[in-house]
Amino acid sequence: MKKNSKLLVFLFIIIGLVSCEENSGLLQSNTPVFSIDLFEENLVDYITASGKEPVGWAYTISVNGQLKKSFADGKAQTATDGDIDFTLNKEINIASVTKFYTAIAVMQLLEMNNISENAIIEEWLPPSWNPGPAINNLSFSDLLRHQSGLQSVNTDFDNTLTYEGIKNCIETGVVKLKSYEYLNVNFAIFRILIPSLLKGAIPALNIDIESDDDTRFWYQFYMQEYIFNVTNSSNVTCTPEDRSIATLYYHVDDPVLNRNGTNYSDWSKWCGGGGYYMTIIEMSKINAWFEHTESLVTSEQRDIMKSNRFGMDREDVLREVNGAYYGKNGSIGNSDLPSENQGVRTQIVMFPSTGVDCVIVMNCQGLSFKDNASLRQTIYNAYNDSWE
Repeated sequence: MKKNSKLLVFLFIIIGLVSCEENSGLLQSNTPVFSIDLFEENLVDYITASGKEPVGWAYTISVNGQLKKSFADGKAQTATDGDIDFTLNKEINIASVTKFYTAIAVMQLLEMNNISENAIIEEWLPPSWNPGPAINNLSFSDLLRHQSGLQSVNTDFDNTLTYEGIKNCIETGVVKLKSYEYLNVNFAIFRILIPSLLKGAIPALNIDIESDDDTRFWYQFYMQEYIFNVTNSSNVTCTPEDRSIATLYYHVDDPVLNRNGTNYSDWSKWCGGGGYYMTIIEMSKINAWFEHTESLVTSEQRDIMKSNRFGMDREDVLREVNGAYYGKNGSIGNSDLPSENQGVRTQIVMFPSTGVDCVIVMNCQGLSFKDNASLRQTIYNAYNDSWE
């Protein structure tokens, strides 16, 4: 009997443990779990909440660097212009998402030259320039965080983002407080600094940073060789496709009103803070390689970029409720009148806690999203509402 009693006690203990494990599993099932299907559904619902859809648009959703969801719809050119479908492989002007890619290049070159992000830019400027006040205290980090104190505006590109415009800005100097102010010139200047840093890393290269043509060429050369080639994207440039097949840019109501879209030209003379033409698939590749490999930046460099938001949108703690989110938006418009504004909107986002990356592009302005949120906020809201 004693042996049987001991056996029964042992069985009760085993059954109890199994029961606890099962109950524990049931309790754990109450923990919210991210649903990629719900995320996709929310994205579509929130973007089209007004009852209108973008003229042409696309999105990709990846998990741990692997493409899981993709969609493209609408027109790259409406029937009024050329009746061309918008697809996953249609190039679009990515606008200020370019800044994120430029920031990656800067981090690479700082490491090649064995200098930190806090190094001063002055010695890397063209020798003939006459730097103005406090340029001798202006760092790469100041530019990458939009805390330069430089004097500029985000319009009038021919006078602010060209070689001469950047030179004039540097010669005016740091004339404002070095607090946050989003300025395209902060990144356009890297069109000169990247070739200079490349020459510093590889002195044998025949790079003339006193030349507008040379700096344009070597900036795009570096970006292709060290970023786009790495992510298996060939021939990524700041030049659009031929006008007959190029993506055009609209107001959301243009198709109904039979209005022509606007065409974007070659952005080579302004690039650095904007200007690349890419497909959404090419954009999603960079997200994957940046976030999930060390082929573009090391884990240490990635951490520095994230903690300082180099080339990224600012922190949004009210909406970042499932860990920190990282990304960059882009937007171009051609009118101050909301009913006539034509342009482009782009956004990349990385959600590290789930390994999810998202890219959305659309070739129009004027679309209202759910709760009148920005495109970035709309993606955040869709993600936050996708936990079941």
